[in-house]
Amino acid sequence: MSNLDQARVASRSTETTRAALIKAATSVFAEYGYDGGSVRLITQRAMANQAAVNYHFGGKDGLYREVLIAATRAFEENAFLDPEELDALSPEDALRRYLHQFLLPLVKRDRVSRFLRIFAWESVQPSEVFSAFIANSPPRIFRLAERVVRRFLPHDASAEAVTFAMLWLAQQPMFFVRDAERLAQPPFSLKFDEDALERLVDTLAGLSLRGLSGV
Repeated sequence: MSNLDQARVASRSTETTRAALIKAATSVFAEYGYDGGSVRLITQRAMANQAAVNYHFGGKDGLYREVLIAATRAFEENAFLDPEELDALSPEDALRRYLHQFLLPLVKRDRVSRFLRIFAWESVQPSEVFSAFIANSPPRIFRLAERVVRRFLPHDASAEAVTFAMLWLAQQPMFFVRDAERLAQPPFSLKFDEDALERLVDTLAGLSLRGLSGV
């Protein structure tokens, strides 16, 4: 094998390891949050060693930033909730669509759902890495929440009032997504399927409509 061929093989191996670490980290951070997601568990799932995390990302913080970048890219590429589509709906239907899309991780376990769970963890256990990241690139869940609440607020609502309402709405689905496993245990014993998801959307939409109408 020539030196060029050897370099190509090594490059492919390096990229494979890097991709495996990001995939494993996404899964671990979705399950345990940033604080609870250990590098040891990530490397076990990726079948890599800790030195690989340091080599590719400079440590846990760098790896987490890559996961957040991947999340932002996935939301934009999949356009799973389109801003223009929201604007074309009535305020009430836009609210329901927002809640439905961000509650989907309760019944789906795809890549986007795992990213949403990471954001849900950050709503109660904010990390410095995440805080620095959103300062430059606000997560889609917040930007879309702002788009929805502005439909209910007076045109002259202050920036503070908009922020309060936006954060309040964004928290509604986050709680259920973050704590789904705990809510499935006694004393709540909630089981989420497609029908239960629709009932939850109905309930949260009703509560949210009353809350936003009173702003």
